[in-house]
Amino acid sequence: MTVSGSRRRPLVLRLSLTAAIAVTVAGSSVAFASPAVSAPMPVRTAAAPAFTAGLCEGTEYTPSEQMLDISGIRLDHYNDGNIVPMYGTTDRGTSAAVDAPVCGVRDVDGIAKSEWMYCTDFDLDPCAGVDENGLPVDKHNDEMGATVPSSGNPDLSADDLAVISWLLQNPAKLDGAVSGNGSEDARSARQTLVWCVSDYDNPLMADFKSLCDRNIGDDERARIVEIMNVTQTLDLVRKTPATGTLKAGETAVFTLNTNMYRKPINVQSSAGTELTVCGDNAKATLSANQLTVDGRGDAPTAVDLCLTAADGGDYSVTASVIPDSVENLHWNTAGAQCQVFASFDTVRPALMNASASVGYAAAPTTTPATTTPATTTPATPVVPIVPIVPIVPIVPIVPIVPVVPVVPGAPVPSQPVATPAAPAPSAPKPATGPRPVAIDGGAAEQNSGRNIAVAVTGLGLVGMAAAGAVALRRKRS
Repeated sequence: MTVSGSRRRPLVLRLSLTAAIAVTVAGSSVAFASPAVSAPMPVRTAAAPAFTAGLCEGTEYTPSEQMLDISGIRLDHYNDGNIVPMYGTTDRGTSAAVDAPVCGVRDVDGIAKSEWMYCTDFDLDPCAGVDENGLPVDKHNDEMGATVPSSGNPDLSADDLAVISWLLQNPAKLDGAVSGNGSEDARSARQTLVWCVSDYDNPLMADFKSLCDRNIGDDERARIVEIMNVTQTLDLVRKTPATGTLKAGETAVFTLNTNMYRKPINVQSSAGTELTVCGDNAKATLSANQLTVDGRGDAPTAVDLCLTAADGGDYSVTASVIPDSVENLHWNTAGAQCQVFASFDTVRPALMNASASVGYAAAPTTTPATTTPATTTPATPVVPIVPIVPIVPIVPIVPIVPVVPVVPGAPVPSQPVATPAAPAPSAPKPATGPRPVAIDGGAAEQNSGRNIAVAVTGLGLVGMAAAGAVALRRKRS
């Protein structure tokens, strides 16, 4: 790229920087022990007291207390709305030579925000070290002014700015290493990719052009420029069912439409549900909550997301992303002979959000079948069944005495007859007719005829009673 001679260091100094370049290819990182990165900040309305700044994301060593101490002249620079460089990505640098990128702190609406700053001038001084007085210094320990906001790097084209902006907002590959802010290797990969754009034609980068061509060549840069120039869209709608509710256990399908390609989109679903990419979506991958869609150009791509709920209720899916924009970067520098840094503004950009929901009908309440344990009932003794016989009044059995008819003149067998009590003696009555003759030929008593009648009558009653007894016996049998 074409550069201004007034901003370039002498060739001897630029060649000396080459010795500080360490490259690890096909493994993890590309590290350049070179300039650092920083970013500007807005002017405060009220001065902040001295404080200890927080670490930047993914710092893998413990910076010294002096690096994090924002007091004295550094505090003045902070309160003036400038960014204050603190330490490099590794602990290999000295106070005057800091490895890029550089962690700097600035004020954002009254909050101290620490952000990584990436170099965009490979052969210029970082000017990120400090002297014993806390003033920024260059590689020669010459005191420099404050690191102040800049409108950008004048040596970069509009397309360069667009690509660097995208690189600082999205992960990209460098021979297998994934760029980002989360580790030293990831930051080294990101810084190298930025230099591939800002300093591709720099003689000091000549040995690394093949590395740049493999990872961010002309076609990839054109694709990124397309992304940065389109009207970015994010839309989420319910697909199945389009209306109505689902039964518990059924699957709802949502469709996400976006043209923000190769950019992680945060997708979330309601608690108790799991979200998956479903259908014919070969260009989309979902890792944890990060959805990435492959493509290029302005036309959006539709991605189906499936959700299943086991219980009744309302469930939602949301998608959010920070749209790519060159306005999402801060630029700053400490002077003409110093590096111009670019840092991603983690506060200013507004999120794009989209959401959709679906209802699940509560499952019908069912009473689970319960099994009552079998209980052993003691066996009931078997009692023989005795047929019930009607109770018949017991009638005393009177011996049956055969009735013997009395034939006049025939002798009557002698039968035991109860003798009535003898009446008191009385004077005999005088006979009134001829004297009867006794059956046995002897003389007969005068009242003997009456006694026989009584006896016969009694025998008749006994016979009747006997007949009744016989009838009762027949009934019983």
